[in-house]
Amino acid sequence: MIKIRLQRHGARHAPFYRMVVAPSTARRDGKFIEVLGTYNPQAHVRTEELNLKMDRIDHWLGVGAQPTDTAKSLIRQGRLSPEEWLERSERQASKRLARSKKEESVASIEKVNEESTEAKEEPKEELAEESDKKEAKSEEVKAEESTEAKEEPKEELAEESDKKEAKSEEAKAEESTEAKEEPKEELAEESDKKEAKSEEAAESKEETKEKKSSAKQSAKKPTAKAKPKETESDTEES
Repeated sequence: MIKIRLQRHGARHAPFYRMVVAPSTARRDGKFIEVLGTYNPQAHVRTEELNLKMDRIDHWLGVGAQPTDTAKSLIRQGRLSPEEWLERSERQASKRLARSKKEESVASIEKVNEESTEAKEEPKEELAEESDKKEAKSEEVKAEESTEAKEEPKEELAEESDKKEAKSEEAKAEESTEAKEEPKEELAEESDKKEAKSEEAAESKEETKEKKSSAKQSAKKPTAKAKPKETESDTEES
């Protein structure tokens, strides 16, 4: 299959094209059959911009060559007369101007909108900063009050705990002193009881001794009286 297409030539950022007839299997810049014209998009004159061999193009189109989309548009432009070309160029220029004006107007509108939004956002940001500062201050005040409120109960609790500890220590000391005194009193009472018992035992011993001694004396007296009576009787008998 044969195609009518463009081959790119020229330097970087300065392209230059040739319209050629080439087989579809060949590379873009490879082998070709015939050159049908040139196209220079950077030229300022129509004759220099597009220069085509229309008779040869018609021949190859009659043979069955298939042009690409860009080749079709260029062939259509090549068939135009100079007046039609000027009108077309003017239309394109007006379209470009309208497009550029629209872009500029859109850009200006966007700038105005951005400025208005920034102007609106600045007071909002200032108000937000002020509100944040107020909130921060209120939070600091609340935190200080809470810390003070927490510290006061802590101090009160510490004082109460100290008082409780002092009372418990006093109670423990009193209990210890009472516990120490109670055994002393008990020991003193026990010693008194022991002394009383020892005194009672001594008294009872003395009483028993006295009783025994009185009993002995009482027992001794009748024997002494009996003996003389016997003697007297004996003497009388004698």
